[in-house]
Amino acid sequence: MSDVARIAYIDHSFHRTTRSTEFLPEILRRHGHVVDHFWDDAWQGGPPIAWSEVASHDVVIMFQSFCRPDHPYFRQAHPNVVYIPMLDQFGLWRGPIYNLSAFWEPFQGSKVLNFSNALQSMTTAFGIASHFVRYYQPVNARPVPARQGLHGFFWLRRELQLPWQTIRRLIDGSRFDSFHIHLATDPGTPPPRLPTEEDIAKHHITTSTWFENKADLEALMERANVYFAPRAEEGIGQSFLEAMGRGQCVVAPNHGTMNEYVLPGVNGLLYDIHDPQPLDFSDVVRLGARARESTIAGRAMWERVEEDLVRFILAPSETLYAARYQHKFADVQVDPQPAASPAAASIPARLRAFVQRHAVFRSTRFIWHPMVRLARQLLGR
Repeated sequence: MSDVARIAYIDHSFHRTTRSTEFLPEILRRHGHVVDHFWDDAWQGGPPIAWSEVASHDVVIMFQSFCRPDHPYFRQAHPNVVYIPMLDQFGLWRGPIYNLSAFWEPFQGSKVLNFSNALQSMTTAFGIASHFVRYYQPVNARPVPARQGLHGFFWLRRELQLPWQTIRRLIDGSRFDSFHIHLATDPGTPPPRLPTEEDIAKHHITTSTWFENKADLEALMERANVYFAPRAEEGIGQSFLEAMGRGQCVVAPNHGTMNEYVLPGVNGLLYDIHDPQPLDFSDVVRLGARARESTIAGRAMWERVEEDLVRFILAPSETLYAARYQHKFADVQVDPQPAASPAAASIPARLRAFVQRHAVFRSTRFIWHPMVRLARQLLGR
């Protein structure tokens, strides 16, 4: 590879609007490399990114989205593939409902970049060369002035995961001086159940549904000193990290990645989403101040390890598996297809191949795979 690397950056097209993943291409460009963006729109019926579009690049980075070559393993198609998973794509907060070994098998011999401790443990357990780094955003030099009393903010995004009724249970026994609920649910989410008149009067609740200018929403969030995380699980968690950087006390489910940043009673509060109980909000000003301090320290650490991150991305996969991986990298051969007709192939093998080709089936595996396992047990296979 030349000193300047050409990097294909395949990303979920939803991030094109949020720009929440742009920090990585910015780092690579700052180090002098060329980054070509490829936005994957397959999740909403658009065409997937063809492997032929990225195969000639020196590095292929896939951020949550996939770009599959015509090989069982990525290492057979390219010497430097980096996959970046997001913790929330696996639905682990629901419990261990399926085995992930089949999901990770194509990445054997390639590399995984993790922004979550949980994912780092998972991928290293599968023997995949992995690098872990904890992301922190730049922190505003001036903290939001601390407010006395209790002032809450909750973005109600997912009614089925984290409704107002859960938040209401957490604040039972407390009285908020102000509480704003932003009623802008994610696509496909049912309409939210609104607070009762009694709740509105008790906690001085105000609501909003839409802001033409994002700065207006941010100004509203800055009035709070208690920020209720809006999701049961996060990939990185940009929104609650912003709240910590503002000096707010983050209240979040005890799931990743929130519980990798928030230490309950130290720099925030965590709770059991399956059994929410009233929380003690008497020390939120101190917890918010500690949250800001932790993000400042975290950002400094992120900047110190930037060189290591770039080296991991540029290193050919084979150098990270030297003398400790059982499969060959050079001259890897794909077993030829049998001469028999496709109909003669085993049904399970054909189903596996079909699932690998289509992202929608991979992403919904947690729904249909338990039924497949049950069918196998019933059939004795």
